[in-house]
Amino acid sequence: MKKLTLVYFSPTKTTETVLKAIAQGLAQGLEISGSAMTSVNFTRPEIRQTGLAPFGGDDIVLLGAPVYAGRLPSDAADFFKKLSASGTPAILTVVYGNREYEDALLELKDIASACGFIPVSGAAFIGEHSFASTEIPVAMNRPDGTDLQQAQDFGSNTGGLLKETHDLKRIGGLKVPGNFPYRDGMGKGAPDFIEVTDMCTNCGICATVCPSEAIDAQKGYVTMAADCILCCACIKACPEHARVMKDGPIKDKAKWLNEACSTPKPPQVFFAPGS
Repeated sequence: MKKLTLVYFSPTKTTETVLKAIAQGLAQGLEISGSAMTSVNFTRPEIRQTGLAPFGGDDIVLLGAPVYAGRLPSDAADFFKKLSASGTPAILTVVYGNREYEDALLELKDIASACGFIPVSGAAFIGEHSFASTEIPVAMNRPDGTDLQQAQDFGSNTGGLLKETHDLKRIGGLKVPGNFPYRDGMGKGAPDFIEVTDMCTNCGICATVCPSEAIDAQKGYVTMAADCILCCACIKACPEHARVMKDGPIKDKAKWLNEACSTPKPPQVFFAPGS
């Protein structure tokens, strides 16, 4: 393997953080230099308008996305489906907020296989939930140091296995949890659940991090509910903490998640047989 590419959707940067830790371990396992590593962060919509060159046999690709309601975000799934590979080994990662990842990892595996990748390993890691706050700390500050060490180990182990593989075509099918038909996913559109307080300085950071262009800069940086994907990137990125979650169904859901999913879950990793 001569080139390592990270391809990911990460509105709140948890998926990005996990993938970079995996890549660090993988690069060590495969003895790949940092100069041979590239990243494609397609969180912003303008990035998703451009395609990527096909991946070949000298590539290894890390595909990563968060989990929304047990599925991949639709924007992430649509972009992954545009990728093209020719027997390219792929490491698959989903990041979820300590509830369940349900069909998301299986969905990512199926998409990768259909695009011509050979999924050699997969993982589900915990990341701070999109709804988390100091008031409602759902999986707050995950991934933590232990998570990231496990991510690095996962990458290193995958790299070691790939070094021992002389024919990728002999790798068995990767088995991951999930069901098909997949559960219903979550498209765009959300209740009006974000309030912009008078602490807003009109800096515009919220608009720059929004993956669905749902922030209306002409109307006080309010969220256009019809385009919102509930990622809460705008809330987490606001330097003035001027964006807050209103009382209502989304905040109630966050409180329920904090109570029902309070026991920290460990990462889960999977390897294809014969890899």
